[in-house]
Amino acid sequence: MGGLVLKALVFYAPGDVRVVDRPEPIVNAGEVLIKVAAAGLCGTDRHIADGSYTSAKSMVLGHELAGVIQEVGHGVEHISVGTRVCVDPNLGCHSCNYCRAGKPHLCLNAQAVGVTRDGGLASYVSVPAELCHPLPEGLSPVHAILGEPLSCVVHALDRANIELGSKVAIWGLGTSGIMMIQCLRAMGQPTIIGVSHHEDQRNLALRAGATQVMTQEEAKQSLEVDLAIEASGSPSAFEPAFNALAPGGRMLLYGVMSPGDVVSLKPEQMFRRELTLIGSYVGPRTLDRALSLLAARIVEPEMILGDRLNLEEAREWVLKEGARKRAKAYVVFE
Repeated sequence: MGGLVLKALVFYAPGDVRVVDRPEPIVNAGEVLIKVAAAGLCGTDRHIADGSYTSAKSMVLGHELAGVIQEVGHGVEHISVGTRVCVDPNLGCHSCNYCRAGKPHLCLNAQAVGVTRDGGLASYVSVPAELCHPLPEGLSPVHAILGEPLSCVVHALDRANIELGSKVAIWGLGTSGIMMIQCLRAMGQPTIIGVSHHEDQRNLALRAGATQVMTQEEAKQSLEVDLAIEASGSPSAFEPAFNALAPGGRMLLYGVMSPGDVVSLKPEQMFRRELTLIGSYVGPRTLDRALSLLAARIVEPEMILGDRLNLEEAREWVLKEGARKRAKAYVVFE
């Protein structure tokens, strides 16, 4: 290949995101060139666009992507041209204490496709070969873009260490909340409660397997659960979720809040009732499991994929301009 000029969605500075022409990516040693089939849009892209999530400047957005390998760089032997892959965007340094301890997602020198280096909202992208995961038989690249967010959900539910028969409630019924409901349903959890301001999201939660749905106000009245999952990223959901915990309960912090957000916490309640707060960040070593869940249709892609956009519409989406789009919004490259 050589000499291609391609359209890409590029972040330049907070509030400055443009569709521009970019040259064909260079494939360095240890990397592969991917012809992008599709890329998803995520709340993190919006946080990058508004400056509340730190990222590199003049960078192609898009950390949820799948496609076909077109070229392999020097030293790449474990994966070949023509392989359909999903990309794990998170790259550890392999040498810090956390990487050596098997926790690359906590790497002190972490990089990420679509955050610190060019991502998949362009028709071609070059990524380290180690980040590429072959797709299971029968899983399309468009459906595989859900692999990255689902890998985060899988890791979060691992962290929550859910006991069978627990009563679970999820605040926030966007992409991740709906995925969590489908996973909890597959685990056989008898009580799965979805909480959201939005009626369309509550209806989707029931289709996904929630046993009950509530508005935020309804959930504040008398709800008591063993596990409360905050998946909205809204500080206003923290306190009602925390207050809904039964004695011995656990709260999973999953939604991405802004660095300056502050919430109220009652330490005496944590002490006296033996409550536990659990954080979860990205999806280390869980992408293959996520892709298997999609291929087996335990998590149903059609239920989650929303509006298909072009790059200009994607620019409006990350800047929160234009009409509201159905999640999960995504771009397909022909």
